[in-house]
Amino acid sequence: MRHHLLFILSTIVLTINGISIASAEEPKPANQEKYEYPQEVIKTFMKGCGFTSSKAYCSCSIDKLRSEYTFAEFVKIDTSVRETKQVPPEVIKIFQSCRNGKI
Repeated sequence: MRHHLLFILSTIVLTINGISIASAEEPKPANQEKYEYPQEVIKTFMKGCGFTSSKAYCSCSIDKLRSEYTFAEFVKIDTSVRETKQVPPEVIKIFQSCRNGKI
């Protein structure tokens, strides 16, 4: 499971490197359910995730990540995962909740 999560998160590396995260640090408006992520990042995530998982699982995962983390936080998590090869427990729980059908 951890290798799968590492693969999914690391698929966005090239995309993130070309995107400025300064605009992603804006707070989420009160009526918005999800933080905005660049479309290219979402597409890359879905493509990487789709190699090993269903579209419903991948959509659930990115939606829950966007509900919990700003894009800047997501980039920090991704960078940390690539450097340490460790997925934070709270991120594992997000992926597991989608895997367990709690979509």
